[in-house]
Amino acid sequence: MSIPDIAAQMVKNDSSKSSEDNARTIILVGSKSVGKSNLLHNFLDKTDTPRETLVLEYSFGRKSSQKQSIDKTICHVWEYGGKLEMLKDVLTSIPIEGKFFYCVMVDLSKIKAIWNTLETCIKAIKEKNNEPSDDIELIIIGGKYDIFKNYDSEIKKIICTTMRSVSLVYNANLLFYSLKESNLLRKAKEMFYTIGFGNNVTLKEKNTNFMKPLVIPKGSDSWESIGVSESTLEHIKARHLSRITSETEIKLEVKTIQRSHPEPILDSLAALKYEELRNMESYDPSIDDYLILLR
Repeated sequence: MSIPDIAAQMVKNDSSKSSEDNARTIILVGSKSVGKSNLLHNFLDKTDTPRETLVLEYSFGRKSSQKQSIDKTICHVWEYGGKLEMLKDVLTSIPIEGKFFYCVMVDLSKIKAIWNTLETCIKAIKEKNNEPSDDIELIIIGGKYDIFKNYDSEIKKIICTTMRSVSLVYNANLLFYSLKESNLLRKAKEMFYTIGFGNNVTLKEKNTNFMKPLVIPKGSDSWESIGVSESTLEHIKARHLSRITSETEIKLEVKTIQRSHPEPILDSLAALKYEELRNMESYDPSIDDYLILLR
């Protein structure tokens, strides 16, 4: 069985104990090394240090009902950390339980990779579900705002115009986030809590000023407010690429793995396997290989 199949079986066994109304599914995809794992760890109140997600990670959270402790809301959380070109194939293997929230997180500090990340992630969910529909809540998150806020004002305006336009076309919620800014971390964590254990996305504030972190609930923006004519995705793409040349994310340098085993030889083997996985064009490991890396 593949890793997604095994995880799907775990979800199925867990979900059999709860009703569809009490289930939530969150899928978080996007740029590498942008802080997806850290955000999910904060949301789920995990205390361990998150490790880099090589392909696909599954976790879950439970919350008891205030009225009846036996009745629990289960939130299934999936994080994809592999190559974006493989995303559409991975999405078909992820089981959806209850309300579905699809979160795309882009790295605002890498402005030339923003369009590729947005386009690839949105096209992947479109191919899985034909079009984003009322059954899918789309959330676009701009990560590493602590770096982005220091960029030239014209660059910030272009990026914010693009992200607002894409969000408007797909009726998505939009917010900017940074692990290093406590107020932005709090807002993102609160939003994830409402989608994980509440009924819908709740963004208590709204800001459309590109000089500040964007917070825009779906349905609250307009083309007039953005300052451009009504556009399709292709129009937005052409406008964006006429100002900022796009490129795929640059391959990250392989980091040295910290020792985690009593025997040094195991760390050496894990490091070799890690480097091999980072250089592979596709990734379809056996479950035994994957578990070795997780130990």
